[in-house]
Amino acid sequence: AVAATAKAAQYAARAYEDYKANLPEEPDEKVADDAAQDKASSSKQKQSSKGTSSGGKRENIFSQFFDVGSKYYEGGFEDKMTRREAALILGVRESSTEKRIKEAHRKLLILNHPDTGGSTYLSGKVNEAKDILLKAKGR
Repeated sequence: AVAATAKAAQYAARAYEDYKANLPEEPDEKVADDAAQDKASSSKQKQSSKGTSSGGKRENIFSQFFDVGSKYYEGGFEDKMTRREAALILGVRESSTEKRIKEAHRKLLILNHPDTGGSTYLSGKVNEAKDILLKAKGR
C-alpha cells in the first residue's frame, strides 16, 4: 500500500510538472515579478524563523499539489466547545453516525497521542470533541 501511494504521488508530481511546462499562456511580467517577490520573501521568512517560532500561520506544503489537510480544523479553540467546533476538530459532520465519530476520533488520537510524542492538550480536545458529539447522539 505504501509503494502504491508513493507511485501515485510520483505520477501526480510528474503530471503537475507537465502541466506547468505546457501552459498555453505566459503570465504577465507583473504577475511573474510579484510571484518571484512572494517566493523570495517567504524563503527569507522561513530562513529567519527556523530557530524561533513565529506567530504566523503554518502552511501545509502538500496543499499546493494535493487536496489534503483542508478537512481538519485549523483555528484556535473556543472557551466552551460547541457541537460545531467538535465536528470541525474531528473532521466529521454534526449529524455523523456514532461509528464515523469513533473512527475519526481513533485516527486523530493515534496521530496526537501523548505516549507517541503528541500533545496532551490536543488529545484532550479530541476526546472532548468525541464526548460532545456522542452525548448529543445519546450514545
